[in-house]
Amino acid sequence: MVKLGSYKENVRLLMVVVGESEPESESESESATEETMLLWGIQQPTLSKPNTFVSQSSLQLRIDACGHSLSILQSPSSLLKSKPGVTELVMWDSGVVLGKFLEHAVDAGMLLLQGKKMIELGSGCGLVGCIAALLDAQVILTDLPDRLRLLKKNVETNLRHGDLKGSAVVKELTWGDDPDQELI
Repeated sequence: MVKLGSYKENVRLLMVVVGESEPESESESESATEETMLLWGIQQPTLSKPNTFVSQSSLQLRIDACGHSLSILQSPSSLLKSKPGVTELVMWDSGVVLGKFLEHAVDAGMLLLQGKKMIELGSGCGLVGCIAALLDAQVILTDLPDRLRLLKKNVETNLRHGDLKGSAVVKELTWGDDPDQELI
């Protein structure tokens, strides 16, 4: 047990090792998921240091997910004008955590994405949508018109596997405009 975060609460540290023994019970698996999210919340990395896991000064992020090595490109122009709170075309810790959470939840049998239709609003670099497609979901990734080029490149680069059962389509969506009928 250690004290973490600004609340200084006691938390048991977790280390998830892929390929090791399976959880003994469903409650143990749920407990690990809940604890992972609790650790994320208590550690509050964004309060002390923005993007603890992902460097926004790098042009590329490599992450292993769903048995594939994903390569996510970030926008060099966004990085050059980077100021606190910039959200365009750079990876954020929350995207990595959500993507890995989805992967874990599907692997643990707590979530079924196979054949499900999903829409990701404000996809940015597209990591979460790519992971959902690798988990067999039919995903529509959306963002503003000026952000689609990099998003499409990341989707094409990471989802050209022959064994992909899900799908990913990139669509433009500007808040306030009438959405494409396919999005509805």
